[in-house]
Amino acid sequence: MKKALSYLYPFTRKVPSTYNGELEVSLYRGRKVLDSRTANYSYGSLQRVLRFGLQQISLAGCRRILLLGLGGGSVIQTLREDFDYQNHITAVDFDPLVIELAAQEFGIEPGPRLQIVCADAFAYVHDSHPPFDLVLVDLFVDSTIQEGVFAPAFWQNVFRLLRPGGQVLLNTLQGAVPAGALQQLQEAVQVLGGTVRLFPKVEKLNLLVLVQKPA
Repeated sequence: MKKALSYLYPFTRKVPSTYNGELEVSLYRGRKVLDSRTANYSYGSLQRVLRFGLQQISLAGCRRILLLGLGGGSVIQTLREDFDYQNHITAVDFDPLVIELAAQEFGIEPGPRLQIVCADAFAYVHDSHPPFDLVLVDLFVDSTIQEGVFAPAFWQNVFRLLRPGGQVLLNTLQGAVPAGALQQLQEAVQVLGGTVRLFPKVEKLNLLVLVQKPA
């Protein structure tokens, strides 16, 4: 009955987070979504944005994926169901409440092919060693992207984790990137020998950055 009624009006549960402010889990039009105060965190427009980004990447031969920013885990669902990706995923999020909501509300829990780490993403890429074929970066607090994703040190660490020919998909918001930050990113990647492709206005509001490490 509740699912049917959600097509008329959403059912929303608000949960205060120390790190992300007030989060909302809503049942809307028969499906759950996770939102912050002003942004979709999972299972709404963000899922469509990242699905588009993954369509630009060949997952053939991709054995390990690193996800920086878990949210409710909708990109994991997209990888498993839409792309039939059955290999290993490591997901990192610094908010224990987000990890808890991903498990309780969306069934995203650790298992043989999914490791979930509660940690700061920047510290994780600095300290981690396993090689990855693809890194998905979605590091927002509400609608503000963490500026560290544009820093040369971040890209040096990420490239160290990537296998030759590996790729990085970074989600940003159109018009919300700090002045000069995108150029800083492009210059840092160029120094490392990588290439950058931009996909503007995805779902009208998002800018995707696809980075490739040289083979």
